[in-house]
Amino acid sequence: MRQVTLLVVISLLVPAALLAQAPAAGSKVAVIDFQGALAGNAMGKKAQEQLGAEVNKRQADMERTQKSLEDAQTKLRTQDKALSDAAKADLGRDIDRLTTDLQRKNDDAQKELQDLQQQLLRPIAERLQKVLDAYASEMGYAVVLDAMSVVWRADAADITTEIIRRIDADVTATAKPAAPAPK
Repeated sequence: MRQVTLLVVISLLVPAALLAQAPAAGSKVAVIDFQGALAGNAMGKKAQEQLGAEVNKRQADMERTQKSLEDAQTKLRTQDKALSDAAKADLGRDIDRLTTDLQRKNDDAQKELQDLQQQLLRPIAERLQKVLDAYASEMGYAVVLDAMSVVWRADAADITTEIIRRIDADVTATAKPAAPAPK
């Protein structure tokens, strides 16, 4: 137990010591909320809307299947005495089929939504990395840390808003059509 506590203390002190030494050596350190920058720019917001629409579509389909399953279970429970053995067996098979169908839909939806999320966010993450690299070089940062792993930071060290602004500017600049040639 003492070793675990020591490891935790060391893991908290080493980054703090490195950050304390960085400005003394003339290096600059910045912090970015990478997930915030990924979702906070215009492309990221559009991707989140697309993903949300697909999630809603999948959820509605699963809710319909869940409702059918619940209806069948209720029918079996409430009409147990009135149903013949054959009808009970058929209803039991329907419940098993609906349960399996719901599980498959859930598994498929999770996989497909993860794939869609990767497909939508990968180009944005690549653009974010390109913009972040250029900005960090321009500003002379030796290190840019993700805000998720930072215990404390000064507000001035957070470059997330500037990176979002630059991603949007980069998208706008690359999206402008070339001017037509004069006649």
